[in-house]
Amino acid sequence: MSGLLPELMEGKKALQTRSDSNIPYKNPQKPSRNSQETLQELLLNIKSQLPGAGHPLNAAAIHHFADPGKLIRGQIALAAGEMLDLNRDIAMQWALSVEFLHNASLVHDDICDEDTSRRNRETIWKAFGLQQAICLGDWLVAQSFIHAAEADSQAYSYTGSQTASTALLAHGMSELSTGQASEFVSSTYPNWAHYSRIVSGKTGQLISIPVEGIFLLASLHEDYQRLENVFGNLGLAYQITNDIKNLMGTDGAARQGGDVLRQSPNAVVILFRDSLVNGSRKDFDEKFMQGSVCAHTDEKWMQKLLMTGGKLAADKITSLLVEVDKDLNDYAYDMKSVLLPVTDYLSAASRKIYHISSTSNASS
Repeated sequence: MSGLLPELMEGKKALQTRSDSNIPYKNPQKPSRNSQETLQELLLNIKSQLPGAGHPLNAAAIHHFADPGKLIRGQIALAAGEMLDLNRDIAMQWALSVEFLHNASLVHDDICDEDTSRRNRETIWKAFGLQQAICLGDWLVAQSFIHAAEADSQAYSYTGSQTASTALLAHGMSELSTGQASEFVSSTYPNWAHYSRIVSGKTGQLISIPVEGIFLLASLHEDYQRLENVFGNLGLAYQITNDIKNLMGTDGAARQGGDVLRQSPNAVVILFRDSLVNGSRKDFDEKFMQGSVCAHTDEKWMQKLLMTGGKLAADKITSLLVEVDKDLNDYAYDMKSVLLPVTDYLSAASRKIYHISSTSNASS
């Protein structure tokens, strides 16, 4: 398993001989590393940990990480580590931990949602079978905890203080699993309040944990508490963006509107339905929401959902980002720079949605 555990004791000895200048301290300066260099460093570290040739999960792991995605969670973890002057080795272990947990959730989500394509490639369960997909997801979870434990161990070697990033990861995974399960137990389509609770567990955890863990490892967890509202809003905005992309067929999945077809909670549907009144809502429910939506779903409502619902969802993302910006204005650290990979992605997504919505309206 990549040699991490056998090297643990040797790594501890090496850490104990390093300068005390690497001990974490408050540093409100903007992270200085080149983002592309950071991205490449993170990707190389991830790939170095994958199962080697001859391992039964080698082919599935290589297939999954052939397109590793944006690596946003690992990027913001490393940027937060730089901001707090946390030793790079510790920050990298935590970045690897959150990326492996995130990817485990993707593999398992694809099974739950029966999605056959991700990032324009076959999903693991489709390409290798359900058994391999379950095993790869479990392996990724285990790898995540190995790196969290290593981060705790290295932090202790530097400071002599016990940290609990592994416990934070366990709590996050518990919330993640609960949020995912919530999608499959409700007998009615969720309202906005219910949707927000689902997202808090399902998506919010994997946006907040990368930064919270860094503050914890830097023994500055009290300074993180003020950021809870920020990450709640970011997690919600991130999931709304995913929901819009799903409906518009731009998320790399094999089918457009998979959420609608399987009646999964989707922000665009909820916001659009809430905007309807009287007979319009009744007609929408009868033509679109009644029972299991299938290929003959009313085209009129699908078009309105994409245009009007998409704009409503983009408006919600914009308002959430405004709240995030306000909350960070007087924060002691330069969190705006740390969170740029997230906020830039969300801002670009909302602009694209506005453009698509206005173009569709003009042509209809």
